[in-house]
Amino acid sequence: MSVPWPGGARCAACISWDVPADSLVLHRLPERGYELYAALSWLRYDEVAVPAIVEMLDRYGIKQTFCVAGWCLDRYPAMCEPIVASGHEIAHHGYLHQAPNELTAERELDELQRGIDAIERFTGKRPTGWRAPYAAFSPRSAEFLVQEGFLYDSSLMSDSRPFVIRAGGVELIELPIDTTMSDWPHYAHVPNLGYLMPPKSPAAAMEVFRAEFDAAYELGGLWITIWHPHVSGRPARMLAWAKLVEYMLERGGVWFATLDEIARHVRSCVDGGTHVPRVVDLPYYESSPPEFSEP
Repeated sequence: MSVPWPGGARCAACISWDVPADSLVLHRLPERGYELYAALSWLRYDEVAVPAIVEMLDRYGIKQTFCVAGWCLDRYPAMCEPIVASGHEIAHHGYLHQAPNELTAERELDELQRGIDAIERFTGKRPTGWRAPYAAFSPRSAEFLVQEGFLYDSSLMSDSRPFVIRAGGVELIELPIDTTMSDWPHYAHVPNLGYLMPPKSPAAAMEVFRAEFDAAYELGGLWITIWHPHVSGRPARMLAWAKLVEYMLERGGVWFATLDEIARHVRSCVDGGTHVPRVVDLPYYESSPPEFSEP
């Protein structure tokens, strides 16, 4: 069953941006990341790209979501200020961009709370949504999100339409993603971090994004992209996704919204009985199923 989108829209769309800047290399390679200038300078292109992306989105009159590592708000406030000034959403993307499923429970909760504090200091309000760094959701993540009062998560890939996560008897809206809808597998080539994919041309990458949009439009679904300023804020790639936005606007019947707006709408439809969602209880497993355990 499709969500009834506002105004009879055919589909909902969010051009979401993950903003880690150089935290990506500094935490992955703490011993020497600070001296890897090729990777650092590539990631710090965020400082140039974020304001340009905000300007492009504003040109089309659409407000979207930036999932920002809290450390970036503290380290690069001038980079992030245009996001807030233009009315876009800042969602939680960790503090140091550490993978939650590689942390202890105590460190994962601390990382979550530090990110909340950073966003609250910067925007004046608590974040309502979270995307796990690297989409590395842990068995504890849902419980911690519920504990901290989040409305939605956008990290899981087990559906193509919004669904409900239930953890500890409390519900979260899940706005699912798909790795093929991220720019990283299409463009990223980062020898310092071991990413050695041959980059696609912008036209070839847009074929994937456009095909997924056409399917969401046909089926009344949800279209969420995951782009990174240091990747898709480069000139040719930015022009490519801008032309895709123009194509979507020309089709009509597309509700461009922040992830927060989409999650609130889904929640209101569920509460009002106009949408019956799929419900998924988390964690998936408390431990490894016995049939997969070593004898």
